[in-house]
Amino acid sequence: MGAKKAKTAQKAAPSQKSSCPDCGAEAKVVLFAGFGERGLFWVCDKNCGYKQRTR
Repeated sequence: MGAKKAKTAQKAAPSQKSSCPDCGAEAKVVLFAGFGERGLFWVCDKNCGYKQRTR
């Protein structure tokens, strides 16, 4: 018999979404790395300027 690969990895990670308190559009978690602020932030999809640290 041939060897089979284990199917333990998820095909798509569940995305975390929330609504923006400023404009009501969807906000998603974004990772900022590099210069300036670093870490995970909630950011509005419509670029209204909403940004808040997740923790």
